[in-house]
Amino acid sequence: MAHPPSPSNLVFPMQRGPFQNNGASPWYSTINLGTPPQPLKFCLDSGTNINWITSTLCLADQCVHFADGRFDVRASSTFSFTDCLRRPYSFGPWGTMQVESASDVLTTPAGTDLRTQLLLATAYEGEQFKQLDWDGALGLPCSSAYVEGRSSFVLQTLMREGQLDPAYPFVAFDWNRQERTGSCQMGAVDPLKTQGPRVFLPWSAYTALPGVEYLWSADLKTYAVGTEQLACDIKFAIDSGSSRFKGDDTLMRQTLARIALGDQPEIVLGFADAEITLGADLYNCLIEEGPQKGQILPQFNPLGLRDLVLVGSVVMEHCYTVYEYRVVRCSNTLYSLAPVGVWLFNRADGPQIITRSSSKRFVPGTRAVLNERLTPTHGASVAGTWQNDYGSVMTLELSGQRVRGTYQSSTGSSGRYDVIGFSSGPGATHALNPPLALAIEWHDVDEQTRDPSWHWVSGLSGQLSSTDQGDVLTLSHLLIASTDFPDLARRGNYVDKLVYRRMAQPAGAKACVPFASIPVENPLSGRWVASDETCLTLHVEADSQHRFGMVKGHLMLGGAVSEVCGFTDITAPTSHLAFQSVSLTVINPQDGAVSTLCGSLDLIGQTLNLLVLATSPSAPAQAYLATRLWSLNCTRAT
Repeated sequence: MAHPPSPSNLVFPMQRGPFQNNGASPWYSTINLGTPPQPLKFCLDSGTNINWITSTLCLADQCVHFADGRFDVRASSTFSFTDCLRRPYSFGPWGTMQVESASDVLTTPAGTDLRTQLLLATAYEGEQFKQLDWDGALGLPCSSAYVEGRSSFVLQTLMREGQLDPAYPFVAFDWNRQERTGSCQMGAVDPLKTQGPRVFLPWSAYTALPGVEYLWSADLKTYAVGTEQLACDIKFAIDSGSSRFKGDDTLMRQTLARIALGDQPEIVLGFADAEITLGADLYNCLIEEGPQKGQILPQFNPLGLRDLVLVGSVVMEHCYTVYEYRVVRCSNTLYSLAPVGVWLFNRADGPQIITRSSSKRFVPGTRAVLNERLTPTHGASVAGTWQNDYGSVMTLELSGQRVRGTYQSSTGSSGRYDVIGFSSGPGATHALNPPLALAIEWHDVDEQTRDPSWHWVSGLSGQLSSTDQGDVLTLSHLLIASTDFPDLARRGNYVDKLVYRRMAQPAGAKACVPFASIPVENPLSGRWVASDETCLTLHVEADSQHRFGMVKGHLMLGGAVSEVCGFTDITAPTSHLAFQSVSLTVINPQDGAVSTLCGSLDLIGQTLNLLVLATSPSAPAQAYLATRLWSLNCTRAT
């Protein structure tokens, strides 16, 4: 059968590093970054939505990893920072790195220079990182809608620059385990390798753990070990940056317990009309480097990914794997990408792991490039401009789970104020309301007329709902008045319910510009412990003019660690106030709940007294039970 000629495409040669027992793929491609070019080992990673690279910003004893490469920022004439803040980036239970945002030239194997935004790793540690066979990663998320704002989407950039034909929206991985070589081909597929048994996995968003909707997930009907079915109707993801099976804690532990019985059971993945079967010779892998070098170990690991089975090279090494997108032309040079699904084909020279073939066939050739807008399947987002019943306007930006924005009040003082917080979940639908927690600093960023409310803060917590009449934010509001405001309010805590409706962004609206922060001494910094053993570790930074403070840190309870961000009134001590207002927001990575912790630091008694508004995702019918309130009284840990 004749096939149309191949379009322009790009092939990244790939090598297989030693298999290590850290859950990360051993496959990488050596790609040049910077000017003059620095060859570095990049994973082409469908399991992340960022680009990142280990850098010389790391201290000598930090960022130790097997690949041992670091991008020298000072040696590149085309390098530039795009932000002056160092922030944590979490890979969930796998680990966390400190990063800074930057831009430089990435040179493709075809010799094309691409200006690329990426995150520079400045610190990380842990056994998982130490065993990495690569220095960084280029993200291939399921959609351009999920790309982290500080990173470029390389595939999208290649289409924009005319290097790839958007009518061929494919990324194909072809790995040969025995020869330890392979390729990642963008913009084409090999039609000869798409014959025979296949599995088509239409994309279906994984929403049980908010913030990872960028995964190439699909519906998994059954998961069985031997003859025993352990799960049904959960999600499955193919991740080129991973190696072993990981995901749901209970399911992975049950699998390991079943394998430990010693009868070499098969792993059977049942899809709507297809099946994959892996024998023990495929999931038991020789560890080639690292602490378990020389051991043969089953590749399954609990990772806190509830109701999900995720796997990478343990399956992909035995398949020809094609990720397919749908492309929308936004302008002559701008394209948006949405997920269609993943295709798996048995390798002719390997074990035939596809034991039941999908009825849907892969058709080589072009795909239609759409001109109409697509409605996101993940639901409405908190990003946008909102107005409440008092006339106050709030404009929010969303990057992953982080929210940042500005607030223009119409009550009390008028001005423009900073907003930060967290939102979790894939977006509002008629079946699910995602939660939102915000902190507001009532110090006018434009430095207009000063008044006592500049010492105050607020916390908001509630849900986004999608109704037939439009999107609605329903938030409980805690206002912390740390000092009297004559003729308006006495010192105290005030509670209100605020309802916001989406509106068109006003003409001339100012975007939120994060202020450059610097460390500052403040009585809030340090460790604070409550009677229920909740531990807050906080540090305070100030804007360059020492007008207002941003709080960063972590909350720990029962071994679980949650990220904290918020505001505090750093002018309280110098203004001789007895109380310093504090508004913090927290996100729980396990269940997607978000909280605002709002109150004051007693500068005389040295106690931190907070009210907590915690909101969980819920069905719209249970929205009245979504937010809980309690108090948290903390003392400084010695």
